[in-house]
Amino acid sequence: MRQSKLHGLPLLACVLLALPACAGSDNTEAAKSKDDNAAKSGDVAPVEAEPTAGKPVEGDGNPATKPGDGDAAGGAPEYTLQIEPADATVGTQSAVAIRVVPKETWHINLEYPTSLKVEAPAGVTLANASQKKGDAVKLDEQSCEFAVKLTPSEAGDKVFTGEFKFAVCQDDACAPKTEKLEFTVAVK
Repeated sequence: MRQSKLHGLPLLACVLLALPACAGSDNTEAAKSKDDNAAKSGDVAPVEAEPTAGKPVEGDGNPATKPGDGDAAGGAPEYTLQIEPADATVGTQSAVAIRVVPKETWHINLEYPTSLKVEAPAGVTLANASQKKGDAVKLDEQSCEFAVKLTPSEAGDKVFTGEFKFAVCQDDACAPKTEKLEFTVAVK
């Protein structure tokens, strides 16, 4: 049987195509503060939300966070996933801010087809359940943030699920990520 010399070519082509998207960041700008990263959600109220896997956020104004699953130098995670808490009221449009913030030597890959898909529970309507990178409230090398606009029609703890696709890079490598989301919004 004759063996082709081109069997490794598709892998090499993939590597060569991915490298330019990861290059070109000197990472000199520090991550912005929480106030600088505030959602540009217009006149909608933010929503109190928490990851259901962790402890509830008790309205302290701090985002619920989940470290990324990869390791950077020194064993630190490569990114942090944040879900911004606030209050939700029946009949009023509100927004949950969902953002990823890369750690020190990492940056968001702006060429990657970033997206967010959220599924709402019964009693909640979403303004845009599926968002692409053009819908992002903020998208730069320091963070990627989406505003999930929702209108609840009944009170109670509402559990949302979804998927956040993005990529973080260093100068020599990129790591595409898919974060499964599950968070609770307390509706009053």
